[in-house]
Amino acid sequence: MILKILSVLFVVLFITRIFFARKLKEMGKAADRTLNLFLIAIAIYLCLQALFVYATA
Repeated sequence: MILKILSVLFVVLFITRIFFARKLKEMGKAADRTLNLFLIAIAIYLCLQALFVYATA
């Protein structure tokens, strides 16, 4: 269940990053850096989860 939620969250954040890139730059580097780190953390988790799921199947 958490994998599905994180997958959806990753897609939503990625699309948000694309559409609101100009607004994020106006908010400053801290907001941009935070969003980038969050996307990277979710991507790493999803990759590790996929490795464990497909390695055991």
